[in-house]
Amino acid sequence: MQVCRHPCYSNKAHFKYARIHLPVARQCNIQCNYCTRKYCANENRPGVTNRVIEPHEVVEYIDDILSKIPAETTTIGIAGPGEPLYNDETFETLRIVYEQYPDIFRCVASNGLLVEEKLDELVECDVTHLTITINAVNPVTASRIYSWINHNGRIYRGIEAGEIILERQFSGLREAVEAGILVKVNTVYIPGINDGEIADIARAVSDHAYIMNIMPLIPLGKFSGIREPTKQEIAAARMNASHHIRQFYHCVQCRADAYGVPGCR
Repeated sequence: MQVCRHPCYSNKAHFKYARIHLPVARQCNIQCNYCTRKYCANENRPGVTNRVIEPHEVVEYIDDILSKIPAETTTIGIAGPGEPLYNDETFETLRIVYEQYPDIFRCVASNGLLVEEKLDELVECDVTHLTITINAVNPVTASRIYSWINHNGRIYRGIEAGEIILERQFSGLREAVEAGILVKVNTVYIPGINDGEIADIARAVSDHAYIMNIMPLIPLGKFSGIREPTKQEIAAARMNASHHIRQFYHCVQCRADAYGVPGCR
């Protein structure tokens, strides 16, 4: 039931059920080379929001959106614009959502660096769904994707950063699943960087994640000069990955303040 009613875990639910993203997570603990956070109304992509809302605004914000959505809203998620698990406001918000909307799924999207450390709090807030973005299995590849990471208050770069983030992502994935959370893995397809590693990622996460979502690079930031993958390349990557883990095919790479039925935007 958790799967068939979450619009980002079920290809059918994507066109039937609504979700609400709450943009409460301002800060981020890593710098992805494809990420540019922005406040604006006219870009439809991750990392973008009109504004960051505060936890005390959440109930009014949700109720206003619910009054506008004709479809059933099954999911309230936090996906930015920064890293949710790096912001105390995320957990304050999740507690409010748990209390005020107990029958709606609570969902978080994370870069994975803090999943294991914050797992108890996620469980306490009854988070039902977690997305972890995993873009590599090789630390050298990861070092080309992340400019730096902030781990335990220290900045790491290069291969050392790649080793740390991959270890934390995979341990967090295992621990979250063991705690009873349904996990989706997002992977950004980056031509010339990790395109030869997508099937390896699928194989590596297949014992724990429920589903995988391969997304095309949106050329931004340091990767603004890298081309977007073709539809044929994405289709081939999904086909190869599907030998290891089920695939989600309809991701629209939502804003941090997106709401409504994603398949009907």
